[in-house]
Amino acid sequence: MHRSFIALASTVAAALLTTPADAFPPPPRGEVVPPAPVPCPPPPPPPPKFEYRTVTKYRTEYRTDFREVRRLVTRQVPETVMKEVSETVMVPHWREETRQRTVMVPVTRVETRERPVLRTEWQREQRERTVMVPETQLVERQHTVRVPEVRLEQRERTVMVPETHTEERERPVTVVRNVPETHTEQVVTAAKVNVPVCDPCTGIASFICQVVPQVQNICVTGLRPVAEQILQKYTVAVQTLRAERQTVTVPVPSVREEVRTEQVPVTTMRPARQVYTAVVPVTRQVVRPYQVAVRELRPKVEAYTVRVREERPEVRTRQVPVTVVHEVQEEVVERVPCKVAVRVPYQVSVCVPVACDCE
Repeated sequence: MHRSFIALASTVAAALLTTPADAFPPPPRGEVVPPAPVPCPPPPPPPPKFEYRTVTKYRTEYRTDFREVRRLVTRQVPETVMKEVSETVMVPHWREETRQRTVMVPVTRVETRERPVLRTEWQREQRERTVMVPETQLVERQHTVRVPEVRLEQRERTVMVPETHTEERERPVTVVRNVPETHTEQVVTAAKVNVPVCDPCTGIASFICQVVPQVQNICVTGLRPVAEQILQKYTVAVQTLRAERQTVTVPVPSVREEVRTEQVPVTTMRPARQVYTAVVPVTRQVVRPYQVAVRELRPKVEAYTVRVREERPEVRTRQVPVTVVHEVQEEVVERVPCKVAVRVPYQVSVCVPVACDCE
């Protein structure tokens, strides 16, 4: 729609520009010239048509490929060789040595000392004190008590009474029945057969009777068990519950209030003066001797034997594995990654204008 408006405006502008100047002569002076008629614009061009087409395009993608490259690599090959090494080792030796030392020996002696001691003595003394003496008096008091009582009450309840009745039911039962069946069996029997025999002395042929086992087929009738399923009727005792209303007498507990008067002992306390004899502790200081065990340390010289360690140098020879590294050149084939550009086709829907066939 926007393109059709632009085309119409461009057409009108081109028509105005191509109109000659003589087509509109200048008006005389003093006359009012009516405005020139505006030429009719040409009809608008038909709207363009578009259609969607599938276009194949190509884009460049980079893929990683591996190619084999031969390189000369220098490797270090370790080799272990036994080598004789001489070393000086300090070998420990022990020797006994007599030494002297001064030790402190504990000695205990008894020493008499004195110390002040507090001695307690008890003396009797008359004293007075005020004590509370209880007095009990009977006082009448009224109080309310709850007296329990039981009254009988008629109530109704529903109980379930069991009832039993018989009911006839059916159940499938499997019964085994013997069916006679005839089949053929092979039995070995003894049969007499004439066998030709030649006398070795006279050469005369003759026949003798010889018993030979013979297999015969006989018919045997046997019983084959066949299982059959039948419906058997049986009687079952079915127990049900029936609701029944009953009237019962129920004892109902209750409580009634009752005012009672009783004499209650009331105890009160009154103060009273009392004279008593008290035992009073009296403390005085007394000097008392005692013995103490005093421990002292006295020096004493004693001899003892000590093992002294000495180290002497000694040359020893031993085989030591020594690793020597040799350089060896080796040709290896390595796979080196490289990027390869590949054109990949893909399809895109494009809106393309279509030429109009109208004149």
